[in-house]
Amino acid sequence: MKFRGSTWVLVLVMLCALGTASLAAEKGFLWDGTQWKDMTTDIKVAYVKGIGNMADFENAAGGSGRAACISKGFVSELKTKTIAQVIAEVDKFYKENPTKLNLPVVAVILQRCTKLCAPTAEKK
Repeated sequence: MKFRGSTWVLVLVMLCALGTASLAAEKGFLWDGTQWKDMTTDIKVAYVKGIGNMADFENAAGGSGRAACISKGFVSELKTKTIAQVIAEVDKFYKENPTKLNLPVVAVILQRCTKLCAPTAEKK
């Protein structure tokens, strides 16, 4: 029975991956500030939860020493923040930097809410 359940999960993951791959076949797609500013709070919460869940999954699937570095850091550093705090940081970044709307949301989260990617210094 356990094998049957695992098989269904694998099939669902593959279908999602193939569906996503076909949608992104033309060009890679990362949500950026252009989409973020138009999202409702519910969608922003879902986005943050989604990338958090993916990082949790990668940590669990990777096992000891095999999980992706960013996923490990993402999980360990963001567990001290609420989703509302993460959303507020992203909102604040795009509001303060309207010329950087093309920066992917995940990059903003990593730069503003973790120590994994230090914010880039502004050139003077």
